[in-house]
Amino acid sequence: MTFESTQPFAPSKPLRNILIVFAALHFAFFFASLIAIPILAPGSRIPNPFGSDVQLRIFFLTAASAIRLSDFLQFASALCLAALSPLLSDALPSANGPSFSRLTLAGGLGAAIMLSLSALFSWTIVSPGANDLGPALHAFQFLPFLFGGPGWAGFFAIFLAGLAMGTRGFLPQWLTGTGYFLACVSALATPVLLTILVSPCLPIARFLGFIWLIITTIYLARQTRTA
Repeated sequence: MTFESTQPFAPSKPLRNILIVFAALHFAFFFASLIAIPILAPGSRIPNPFGSDVQLRIFFLTAASAIRLSDFLQFASALCLAALSPLLSDALPSANGPSFSRLTLAGGLGAAIMLSLSALFSWTIVSPGANDLGPALHAFQFLPFLFGGPGWAGFFAIFLAGLAMGTRGFLPQWLTGTGYFLACVSALATPVLLTILVSPCLPIARFLGFIWLIITTIYLARQTRTA
């Protein structure tokens, strides 16, 4: 398959490698944050924030150490995204205009901030010496969910859209189209603030978004001038 471009995408070799490394680490740290809890606290499952108070209390009281490690890994994932966003923004071809570069930067940094706040608030709930919050625990547990769920999804949609539009003509059409699709799915996850029925959009946007981002950085890193 061939695709057209009006200007070569030719970042330096160190930058090409860094793009792939940060995209891969962003995924690896987040995936590790998910498996850390079942490994370190067998039988524990991350509860649905809309579930019962009893399940939430049992989870946070019995898996505190595992949750803290998970939060650290999630925070590391957010830092990788924060580092990746300006690098991608600067590396985007200027032929498509600077607006898409700004969208990529704003969306990526916003998503990274939301993800880091989710990790930090979750860590606070299970911090060493923290007291049982009682009935307030349910309300506090919503903060990590809101930051890492609809808050993250809204900014990630902007990030994906900016990156897909900014690389239009420099990537295969199927890859650009997939980026548009995932941006829409991520945007559709934000109404979880209104109804839990759209919650399946969150894992779809997150994990397929991870894969799309890694593939995109690999394509960009290998990009040479084409006609």
